[in-house]
Amino acid sequence: MSESASEVYRNHLIPSWSTLSGMNPVEVERTRGCYIYTRDGRRIFDLRSAHECANIGFNHPHVLQAMHRQMQQCSYVTDDFATDATAELTQKLCALSPGSPDKRVWYGQSGAACVEAAIKAARFYKYRQVFHENRDAYDPVSYPYPYKILSRYRSWHGATTGALSASGDPRRWFAEPLLQPGVLFGPDVYPYRSPFGDDPDGLKAAAYMRHMIEMEGGKEYVAAILVEPVVGSNGIIPAPKPYMHAIRDLCDEFDLVMIVDETMTGMGRTGTFLAIEYYDVIPDIIIMGKALGMYCPLAATIMTQKIWNTFRHTPFGHGQSYSGHALGCAAALAAIQVLEQEQLLEHTRKTGQYLEAGLLKLRDKHRSVGEVRGIGLMYTMELVLDRQTKQPVRKFNQKYAHSPVREVASFLLEKKNIYIPSDKFGLWITPPLIVTKSEIDTLLEAFDEALEITDKAAAAYHENHQD
Repeated sequence: MSESASEVYRNHLIPSWSTLSGMNPVEVERTRGCYIYTRDGRRIFDLRSAHECANIGFNHPHVLQAMHRQMQQCSYVTDDFATDATAELTQKLCALSPGSPDKRVWYGQSGAACVEAAIKAARFYKYRQVFHENRDAYDPVSYPYPYKILSRYRSWHGATTGALSASGDPRRWFAEPLLQPGVLFGPDVYPYRSPFGDDPDGLKAAAYMRHMIEMEGGKEYVAAILVEPVVGSNGIIPAPKPYMHAIRDLCDEFDLVMIVDETMTGMGRTGTFLAIEYYDVIPDIIIMGKALGMYCPLAATIMTQKIWNTFRHTPFGHGQSYSGHALGCAAALAAIQVLEQEQLLEHTRKTGQYLEAGLLKLRDKHRSVGEVRGIGLMYTMELVLDRQTKQPVRKFNQKYAHSPVREVASFLLEKKNIYIPSDKFGLWITPPLIVTKSEIDTLLEAFDEALEITDKAAAAYHENHQD
């Protein structure tokens, strides 16, 4: 190349969710395990597992070998043909996801595409239910079939139109008002900052969702509830168990489709294959993505028989050219084998407990840490300027504003060779599942230093807001 890789990026590439002037990529020589090795000789710990896509770390030999074998056989054919890799992965996902294995899978290349598939499937299911199965049970006043999707404000489901429309994340505002109609946002299940005050089990939030369903027309107008079992990009907020059971009960009561987005939480991130296993709840549709294909773009929409039966004689109106990509499926199958053979789910649970204990000690030491929360190896330290009032270091509508969070991220990258995203609401802690206790100790030591930045910001805030 006539230009270096970083120069090409700066001069010719458009980054995601960033300005062109903000581009300053670090050139990579190679990756291995938890680390990124740069051309200038640095070894950087990737504390976000490549956007939570490389759960088993970089360049795992078992996955690379499986990909090599698959490329020699068949990288891709359309779904008019069948490959062993796609068939075996499909069978595996149907068996590993909760409930009866009598499921069907649609494959895409991103979680967003699979969210789109889930929304369409839910609406197709309700359409068929009204016009072909049980018309007498529905009495719509105006619109002929249920179409509304209930989501939550603190949610992120992807950047395509349907997924973005169902996302409460501030990134939705970039596309307004040209969004897909029929999506409404319910209250967050967020015990630390509940809009209902004291709501540790989330049942007040669930009760308000019930109110929304009734006020939006009940089963004659509402098709589905879409939730992340652990809110990802908007704060790493695990839902309380009673809340998830209440959402399942609401879906049963009003005959709605329960859609669970496991794009970020699947593939062992929370210490179980899927986070929904922790709740002992069986959704109607499960979405997987990110780490599913590990080193290949691959995502899946897993539908129970209740939903997929809609498409026995009715076309499923959704598709992508690379659906069921054999190479991606081979990589995913090998990655699942790694989770099982190396007992990474158990390792994630134990190491996550060790991580949590260390984070709680830091919370007690640093005034700017409002709350430590998470599950498995998916944690955050929410940063505040005042513990009593819970004044956030970065507000919900300040995702792209400069804040001490950016300063912490810069310090960790430049001084400690630890990479975390700078656009979150606190410290983002999602290491590869192969992380060791020794590596966690190193991370905790670095956090201890980095939190001095936000402690100073908290002290300044307190001084300026004294009565």
